[in-house]
Amino acid sequence: MNTKDIFHTNRSILVLTDFSGSAKNAADYAVLLARQLHANIILFNSYLIPDQGFDSWSSGDQTLLSQQSKISLDKEAARLESIIKDNNKEFKPTINSLSNEGTIAENVCEIITEKKNILMVIMGGCKANGNDDVLFGVEIAEVLNKVKCPTLIIPESECLLC
Repeated sequence: MNTKDIFHTNRSILVLTDFSGSAKNAADYAVLLARQLHANIILFNSYLIPDQGFDSWSSGDQTLLSQQSKISLDKEAARLESIIKDNNKEFKPTINSLSNEGTIAENVCEIITEKKNILMVIMGGCKANGNDDVLFGVEIAEVLNKVKCPTLIIPESECLLC
C-alpha cells in the first residue's frame, strides 16, 4: 500500500467528552493528532438516564438530557472548529458529533462497530480527588477493557494549546 493511500481514507478519531476541562484538553490534543494523521474528529457524549424504578423521570426529562447534550456538543464543536480555522495547516479535519444514552464503553463499542473507520479513541483523565473520581476511574477502566481500538487517556495537566 502506498503511504499516500493511508492519508486519503476517511478515518476518524473518536473523542469522548463530558464537557469538563479535562475533556476539553483531550479534544485539543485530538485536533493536533487529527491534523498530523489526516483524520476527522467525532465528538461523542454519553449520558445516563436514571433508572425509572427509582426516580420519576418523564420522557420530557429524557428529551431535555438529549437536547442539553446536543447543545453542549455543538458548542464544543464550534470551539474546536475555531482552533482548526485559525491554523494554517494544509489538512483541516472536519468535526461531527454524536450523543447517546447509555454507558460510555457500550456506546463506544457500538460506534466503532458501526463506523468501521475509527482510528483511535481519545478521552481525558483526571487526578483522583479522594472518592470523587471513583466513577470516572471505573469508566476509563471499562473503556480500556471493552474497546477494541487504540485508546489514549490524556492527563488533565497536559495542555498542548495553552
